[in-house]
Amino acid sequence: MKFKQSLVLLFVVPGIVAALTPADLGAEAPAASHVATTRRSSHPKGGIELIGVVRLDGTMHDKSGLTQTLEDGSESDRFGGLSAMDYTGVGDRFLLLADRGVGDGEVTYPCRFHEADLVVDPASKTIHFQLIATRMLSTFSGAPVVGSLIAHDADLHTANGTHIWTAMDPEGVRRLSDGSILICDEYGPHLVIADVAGQIKSELEIPERFRLKSPIGGIYQTGVYPNRGLEGVAVSPSQKRFMAILQSPLVQDAMIRDGKCLGLNCRCIVLDAVGKSGFVEREYDYRLDDLANCVSEVLAIDEDRYLVLERDGRSGSEAKSKRIYLVDTALATDVAGIESMPSEAVPERVLPVSKRLWLDLLDPQFGLGGDLAAEKPEGICWGKTLPDGRRTLWVCCDNDFEPAHKSEIYCFAIDTEAIRH
Repeated sequence: MKFKQSLVLLFVVPGIVAALTPADLGAEAPAASHVATTRRSSHPKGGIELIGVVRLDGTMHDKSGLTQTLEDGSESDRFGGLSAMDYTGVGDRFLLLADRGVGDGEVTYPCRFHEADLVVDPASKTIHFQLIATRMLSTFSGAPVVGSLIAHDADLHTANGTHIWTAMDPEGVRRLSDGSILICDEYGPHLVIADVAGQIKSELEIPERFRLKSPIGGIYQTGVYPNRGLEGVAVSPSQKRFMAILQSPLVQDAMIRDGKCLGLNCRCIVLDAVGKSGFVEREYDYRLDDLANCVSEVLAIDEDRYLVLERDGRSGSEAKSKRIYLVDTALATDVAGIESMPSEAVPERVLPVSKRLWLDLLDPQFGLGGDLAAEKPEGICWGKTLPDGRRTLWVCCDNDFEPAHKSEIYCFAIDTEAIRH
C-alpha cells in the first residue's frame, strides 16, 4: 500500500533478558537476566538475517503497579498481548502496545503501552531487553480506557453520539515526530493521538462506512466486522500522511459464512497528517492471499512503499502463512468512491496495490517455523541502523496473555539492497 507522498497505517518484564539463536528457540528463557549469543551467517539469503529472538515469560508482570485481580481472577499487571511496537528514535527505547487484555474483552482490562529498551550488539551478537515503564491509556477527560466488551457495547449502542467512549482494542502504534503517539484500534474503530503519558488528546475522523455498526435483525450490513477493525497504522517518512489498514474486508466487501467475515479485498485509508486533521485523501485495495488470512500491520519504507504483515490464524506445525510483503501504492486505484467490492474478485477498473513476498517468517533459514511458529506475529517496526549500515526490523508476537505462552520479539538485519526499488 503506497501513496505518492506518505502514509501512516493503522498501529517486560523487569530484569528479564533473553537472546536466542534460531536453534535455541525451543529453550525456556531463564528467570533472571541472561544474554545468549546468536550466530550470523556470512551470506544471509535475500539480504535479510535473523540476528536474535527475545522470548519473555507469559507470567511476567509489567510496571503498571496495579495489584487488583480482574473478573476472571487474572492479574491486572500481567505483561503480554503485544499487538504493535515502534522505535522512539531515542537511544534503544521502543514502545510496545498491549491489546484489549485477557479473555478477548471478557474483563475490564485497563489498556496500556510499555516503554522498553531493546539493545542489539552486533559484535557479540546479543540482544538485551529491559522494561522501563508502563503507561496507562486514558480518555480526553482522563477516564481509564478499558478493553471490556461491556464498555464497548455501551459505546456502540448509545444514541446520538452523546456517550464519551471508553473502550478500545489497541492494535497499532506509531511515535510521531513531536513525541505524541498515534494509536489505532478495532472497536470503533478509532484512530487517536495520545500524549507521552497515554492520555488521548484528539481523534482523527475516518469514513462512516468503516465504523462498526449494530446488526439489523442479527445481520451486519456495513462497516467493519466485530474484532476486524483497524489493525495497523503507518506514518510516511515525511510525516505528511497516515495510512491505516483493516484486518479484514469490510462487511460490504465480503461474505458472512459460519460467523466469519470472508473476503480478499482489504481496504486501507490514507489520511492527511499535516495539522493532524485526518482528512481522508484516498483508499486502496490490498488483496489478501487467502480467505483465511488477515492483515496484522503496515510499516512505511518511503513515500509510496510499505511493508504489510499478513498471516493465517494457526500456530506450530499447522501454521502456513506468516509473511511480510513489500507493497507499492504508486499506481493503485483510489477506491474511495466504491461503496461495495466483490468478496473475491478484483473490482472492475480497479488496480490493487502491488505486492511481492519480501520476508517469509516461516522460511527454514530463520528457524521460526514448525512447532515453534507463533500464531500471531502482530507488530513490525524499524529500529536503529547497525554499525555496518544495515537497518534493523523488529517483529513482536501476541501471546494472548496466556501464562503458558511466551511473548516473542524478533530482530532482523536488513541490507539496503533488500528495500531498494
